[in-house]
Amino acid sequence: MELYVKTIEDPNHNANAVHIENEISQLITQIETMLFTDRGTVLGNPNFGASLETLIYELNANEEQIKGLVNEQIDMYIPLAEKYDTQVDVTFQRGEIRDIANLNITIDSQYLVGVRVE
Repeated sequence: MELYVKTIEDPNHNANAVHIENEISQLITQIETMLFTDRGTVLGNPNFGASLETLIYELNANEEQIKGLVNEQIDMYIPLAEKYDTQVDVTFQRGEIRDIANLNITIDSQYLVGVRVE
């Protein structure tokens, strides 16, 4: 069981939920937490978090480097992902001001966690 942490801004928000019992939902929540956490912000664990904005735009990482970091974070901090086929894909596309990074994590070829960093 895991606490329900989705905010009201989340399109899948459920105002009546207190905890999550479904493993896939738990896995998605853990992945989202890792993706949207900046490194150095978790007390006692300075390496947790993907820091996507920094990785993509300040360090100028390519698709394989980003994919590698996300896979490393999943392997290190999300043991539930070992139970399911979890695939990471990263692509870039041209944007008006700067390039856009699309990060998709597919779980068992059914569930998708998608992030677009502009």
